[in-house]
Amino acid sequence: MVLVGLSFLNFYLYSLRWELIVKVLFKGKKIPSSTFFWDRMAGYALSYVTPTAQLGGEPLRIMLIEEEGVPKSVGTSSIIIDKALEISTLIIFISSGILVAMFDGRIDMAMKTVIGPIGLIMLFLVFWFYYTSINGIGFFSSIYKFLHLKKIKRLEHLETELNSFEKEMNAFYKHNPRSLLTLIAISIFTIVFILAEHFLVAWFMGVRLTFLQAFLASTIPYIAYLLPVPGGIGVLESGHASIFLLLGVSINAFAFVFIIRLRDFIFVLLGLIRGWHKGVKVMRKEFQKDFEVKSE
Repeated sequence: MVLVGLSFLNFYLYSLRWELIVKVLFKGKKIPSSTFFWDRMAGYALSYVTPTAQLGGEPLRIMLIEEEGVPKSVGTSSIIIDKALEISTLIIFISSGILVAMFDGRIDMAMKTVIGPIGLIMLFLVFWFYYTSINGIGFFSSIYKFLHLKKIKRLEHLETELNSFEKEMNAFYKHNPRSLLTLIAISIFTIVFILAEHFLVAWFMGVRLTFLQAFLASTIPYIAYLLPVPGGIGVLESGHASIFLLLGVSINAFAFVFIIRLRDFIFVLLGLIRGWHKGVKVMRKEFQKDFEVKSE
């Protein structure tokens, strides 16, 4: 129960970050914090059960927040900013673990050769994202141009769409420095909670992890959540097993991850209930609008 309580508090920080972004972008109707919390959980649940890594539930979040009176364009921008902060913080956290592992004598050279370049590439992408966003270049637009995707007929229209939502996102970073610092602080706290959760689960299993062991166990295996695998199933388990083995930690890695997944299951169940209840209501309303238009 302690782990679940800690995780709910951490999840509140995720929803608070999204709420603050929406408040900056949309100063209209006041939306209760509980709405952001449950809608965020609905998006998390859908992402968890679909093979789209961190992005599967975002269209659902846009639809749910639009029901609260937030324009679709604003909802889309808020979620892109929110996910950019979440993924970039996660990447920096994972890369930090990789950097520490590179100087740990217990990690063999073969492992370092694999994870080293991955860490450098991830850090470069985070740097490029913030550099292009703050300077008004556009992260996605720059990649679109670099890869010459305009030459592909099916992707010709993407440039206009990319420029449209990136304009609002870039303006947010440039004109709201204080809000950005607050959001970064919240993102850092969410990572600290992940570290605390790993230490706590191991402690419940009778294993006292050192700070370094807890840090490496809560960073490198989470590459699994960046892969197109539902919930990182299998990858997360094997990642923890490998790290614990390399660090010489005597613990059942699969039981360790199973405890974490039990917590995730509670969140997914609650999120799916929220998504179903509110999502069906929204779709029914849209269906009625379409029917009325056709009748006219």
